[in-house]
Amino acid sequence: MKKNEARAILIANLKGPRRKRLPLTIVAKAVRLLKNDEYGGSAKRLAKNYDVSRTIIESFDKILHHPPEIRKLISQGKILLDTSTKLSTVPDIRRRIELARVVADMTAFDARRVIDYWKKNPHLSTETCKTAVLESKTVERPIHLVEVTLDNELFNALSEEASRRKLSLDDTARMAIRQWLNAK
Repeated sequence: MKKNEARAILIANLKGPRRKRLPLTIVAKAVRLLKNDEYGGSAKRLAKNYDVSRTIIESFDKILHHPPEIRKLISQGKILLDTSTKLSTVPDIRRRIELARVVADMTAFDARRVIDYWKKNPHLSTETCKTAVLESKTVERPIHLVEVTLDNELFNALSEEASRRKLSLDDTARMAIRQWLNAK
C-alpha cells in the first residue's frame, strides 16, 4: 500500500458510520503505515491531523495485533471495531480466539457484555458466558390496558377484596377477570 492510498483510505473511513466502506483490517494497515512512516509512531499526531480521537487510531492499530483467526472475522465484518478493541484486552490468545468466535455477528454492546462476563468468570466456557448474557436480556412483552368505569359499590367491593387479600387493586382486578374467564 502506498502512502497516498493510505491517506485516501483514512479520509474515507476514519469518520462516519460504524460499518466502514472497506474492511477494518485494510483501514488498520493504512493507519499503521502512516503512523509509523509519517508521524513517528505517534497515534496522537495522526489522530489530530485526521480530526479523530487518539483512541480510534489506537483501536485500528490493535486490529493488527490480533491473531489471523480474529483478523479474518474482522475482515469479514463479523467483528466491529468496538468488539475488536474489547477482545484485545484478553491476554490469553487461545481464549481471545474462542471469545471472538462466540461474539462474531453480535452487537458491540452484547459482545462487550459477554467478554466482561467471561473476565469475571474465567472458569466458565465462552459459550456458557454468551448464553448467560443473552438469557439475561430483558424480554419485552406487550401490555394491554383496559379502562373500566366502576360505580362506588363495585369499586368499594374490589378495594375491600384487595385489602383482604393484601393485593393491589390491579392484581385483584386481574385475578377477578381470570377467574371469570376460567369459569366459562
